[in-house]
Amino acid sequence: MSDINILAVFYAFSGGASWLLGSLSFLGVNRVNTKADRWLGAFYCILACTFTRIFLEEFHVGDGFLLHLLELPTWAMFPCLYMAINYFVTPATVRKDWHLHFVPFLLFFIFSLVYLMPNIFNRENQLPELPPWIQFIVRYFFFGQMVYYWIVCFSLLRRHQKNLKMMASFTEKIDLEWLRYLLVAVLFFILIRILSIANIPLTYFSPIFYFLGIILLAYSTLTQKSIYAIETYQPSEKDEITPKKVLNERLTADQVEELKYLVMRKTVDEKLYLDPSLTLSVLSAKTGISTHELSYVLNNGLGKNFYQFINELRTEEAKLLLLSKDTKHLDLLGIAIRAGFNSKTTFYTTFKKATNLTPKEYIKANSAPN
Repeated sequence: MSDINILAVFYAFSGGASWLLGSLSFLGVNRVNTKADRWLGAFYCILACTFTRIFLEEFHVGDGFLLHLLELPTWAMFPCLYMAINYFVTPATVRKDWHLHFVPFLLFFIFSLVYLMPNIFNRENQLPELPPWIQFIVRYFFFGQMVYYWIVCFSLLRRHQKNLKMMASFTEKIDLEWLRYLLVAVLFFILIRILSIANIPLTYFSPIFYFLGIILLAYSTLTQKSIYAIETYQPSEKDEITPKKVLNERLTADQVEELKYLVMRKTVDEKLYLDPSLTLSVLSAKTGISTHELSYVLNNGLGKNFYQFINELRTEEAKLLLLSKDTKHLDLLGIAIRAGFNSKTTFYTTFKKATNLTPKEYIKANSAPN
């Protein structure tokens, strides 16, 4: 037992926590996006298999068949994470080619049945020896897969958050920020795994690091926000906002100026920006301009996305309210709501960015001396 890292017991904790997270996700504790939750649950269960296998190997428990059985789903782990992120970001999109992501797992499963399973059961294998390059792929493919899918998942999340600002005037609770923490935890796992391959002494403590990563995964998963009540203004992948390419030939400079005037008049004169739930589609209906043309006019006529355009108008409204005698009885949250913001966070962030002052600093700087 002297060669056993006693800290490896944390692999058991990580495995148990992963099994619990997987079960909760499959049961749909969030009760909003069942498909996304089930794919995420599959990711956690495969991760649990990995931690369970490592724990058994460290303490020399279990036979070769059990360990191999726990290793089999490894190549499906990150495709499951990708599918989960995909469904969280665009829940309404139909994915006809999802099974292609699991082709490597299927190939590994077949390879296992043909080449690895006979060795486990001490049966003679008459098949020819595989060339070195195939052996290299089998040994290191998973590491490349981890890095590739992490980059793809992070890109999906970034694109989602960018699209939200093209179509919504608020992002709290709908920007899937909790997925960022989840991906940070996964990146943490990847880095630990890469360091362990390099045999860096720090990896002696990797069981503890993995467990800390699991805690971050659990926190991000169990604090996720529901966003699907406003799913209607989330674009599909093929319909992502790219107005500069699509509409460049449709709208002339004069038309952009004309539509810009219409948008400004409608939005400012009728104070549409005071509606906290205002979205691009709602403003499109109010102005009679299609969503793509409206987005194009905002981007090219005003140099702003929808989020910036509406919240800058709300900031100007807030400036008036902060200095008005009629609103002295309101606290800052009341001012924020009166100006059209749906949260104090957005109000503070937007106001500080526009004025380089907090609301209180703005009041102090603009109050008449006694």
